[in-house]
Amino acid sequence: MILLQWLSGDAYGAGMRLGIILIFCLAGLFSGRIWAQGQPPRENPYDVIGKMFQPLWGVFLSESVGANRAMVLTMDWGGEEALLPSAGETVRLAVQFPDKVRLEAPVLGEKVVVCRDGDRVWAVPGAKIEYLMKKFGVVPRRAAKSGTPIPLPITAQQAIFLPALFTVERPDVAEVEEIDGVPHRVLTAGLMPELARVVKAENFRARVWVGSNYLPRRIELRSGNFNGVVNVREMVFSRDLPASTWARPAGEDIYSTNSDMLEGLLSAVMNSVQALPPRVGAR
Repeated sequence: MILLQWLSGDAYGAGMRLGIILIFCLAGLFSGRIWAQGQPPRENPYDVIGKMFQPLWGVFLSESVGANRAMVLTMDWGGEEALLPSAGETVRLAVQFPDKVRLEAPVLGEKVVVCRDGDRVWAVPGAKIEYLMKKFGVVPRRAAKSGTPIPLPITAQQAIFLPALFTVERPDVAEVEEIDGVPHRVLTAGLMPELARVVKAENFRARVWVGSNYLPRRIELRSGNFNGVVNVREMVFSRDLPASTWARPAGEDIYSTNSDMLEGLLSAVMNSVQALPPRVGAR
């Protein structure tokens, strides 16, 4: 019920919410390990989905424990079918349990930063942040689950049922594609029909390339208002990150708010990165 209420919120749409949780959460599975060279998983696709999600709960949910509670993710984010080609379109995400997040992304030609440090949230450049907030109608929204770095609508106990929310296309076919010469299992899924109708996300589709260690290498998202492709370049886990990661920059135009605005700010920034056009001649 909590997940249903979260997905059906009016402010940003179910497709955008699903995209954010898939990117921010599936990214957490890499644990600093390399992508294995073996054969991709071929078992029941719902088992594959469950094994993909399982390791992330030790980072994002307060009920879990683990040695590494921080991560830094670097990924290439693009719109439509092709990824944006230059380093300028790189998105960087730093997360530390239980209440620290830093997102860096290019928006309208310059780097935008959104950072949460406890209940305090700051973002730069302030003028652009205010423009994005107005454009996307960002409003305060209390996280459904307290004590987590980003808003998550589920507990560790509820997380085991997450695969049941999806409907996998052609579940009896183990589709395989190569990325950089390494074979990956490809899963294409939408929400289960009853849930999709309720939250008005019938067009939502996620396509994930999964390696032999159940690690997603590429994530492709499609919905009415949230489309994009993510390639993960680097993922590093650690016990914690330097305090300077969350420090406010001196001498810059800073927008300051509290953690109730975090979900909306992250949504607005990521949706704006998605909207960036590829360069002329890019493929």
